[in-house]
Amino acid sequence: MMKLPLGTFLLLLLPLSGGCDSLFYGFSIIPPEEPPRPPMVVDTAEVLRNPPVGDPAVMPLLTGAPRSSVCLITIQDRIAPHYHQHSDETVYILEGHGDLLLDQEWRPVSAGMLIHVPMSVPHAYVNRAAGGTVVLSTSTPAFVEGDRQMVEEARRR
Repeated sequence: MMKLPLGTFLLLLLPLSGGCDSLFYGFSIIPPEEPPRPPMVVDTAEVLRNPPVGDPAVMPLLTGAPRSSVCLITIQDRIAPHYHQHSDETVYILEGHGDLLLDQEWRPVSAGMLIHVPMSVPHAYVNRAAGGTVVLSTSTPAFVEGDRQMVEEARRR
């Protein structure tokens, strides 16, 4: 009988177990019903050269797949308090700094910080940087219209 390393044995069993099919399909973590996105490289500096009008200004980068969406967001003033009823949001601050309201607590945040906002958790942002704030935002599953629900602002900063 051939002996396999423990990790190999588990990898071979997981796709057959039924309980982990959403995690493993062959050697891919993408389920069979969703084809993978094609590889791509996005020059965010180029995207930021011509931002749309608005504050915040949202620039979709990766969309069209149900599992996740990615966008760049520029904030000159603020993002009003809201929550997402169908998706988690993970935000990486590329430039700037400000105050983040996360689940009823204000905290200072700045470039280089990673923020995870679980579904249904109220959050808001007030820019404090002279040049504005730029963030990379990922929603899982993908953001869809109607997901963002505004909440009454308890305390204006």
